[in-house]
Amino acid sequence: MIVYIDELLLKLSAAGVGYYIGSTLVGALVYADDIVLICPTPSALRLLLKLCDDFACEYDVMFKRRQV
Repeated sequence: MIVYIDELLLKLSAAGVGYYIGSTLVGALVYADDIVLICPTPSALRLLLKLCDDFACEYDVMFKRRQV
């Protein structure tokens, strides 16, 4: 699973969307098999979700949505 996650994180990072903490861009936090997307605007979140959806279709994986 980690091989999939690494590829997804590279795609999310390349989008350049998220918040800066110092000089580090943070758009997704990952722990084990949990991923949290962090975005400053709804349109930025839609972009990251679209990337996740495209990734899921390409690699035939499914994301489970958690209610907060």
